[in-house]
Amino acid sequence: MADSDNPHIAIQDQIPHNHCYGCGNENPKGLHIKSFWMDENVAYCNFRPQPHHCAGPIHFVNGGIISTIIDCHCVCMAISKGYQLHGRGTGEGEQIWFATGNLNVSFLKPVPIDTAVTLRAEVIEASEKKMKIVCELFSNEAICCRAEVIAVKVPNEWFHSR
Repeated sequence: MADSDNPHIAIQDQIPHNHCYGCGNENPKGLHIKSFWMDENVAYCNFRPQPHHCAGPIHFVNGGIISTIIDCHCVCMAISKGYQLHGRGTGEGEQIWFATGNLNVSFLKPVPIDTAVTLRAEVIEASEKKMKIVCELFSNEAICCRAEVIAVKVPNEWFHSR
């Protein structure tokens, strides 16, 4: 991690101009996930599903919500890692953006809606233009999902044009 990256401040709170539904602190109706570095390549996220995040059976979390929190956790890690590769703290200087190139989620068990989930992800490959991140989602200490995310660098213009 860069010296200015604080493991006690969520990665998402260091990324400026983030309006994403899953991870953007500037989206008042979003999920507002928060990810924290554990070491140079591993980060975790705790998320508490709400009743309206249900699947067809109301006691399980919707697969789209699960995919969103996994995707956002991993892409935010890629953004932060992009800053690290440039020797800067997350959000410092010219903005660096990554977006989802591929998201592959394996749903192993239903995710109960009445329990917080923990995501643990690791950056497996990192370059200036592309990152590979693997993620596991745990509920009640059981692995419920495994995922692989390929995040690709995108130009800043994506976020400043309408």
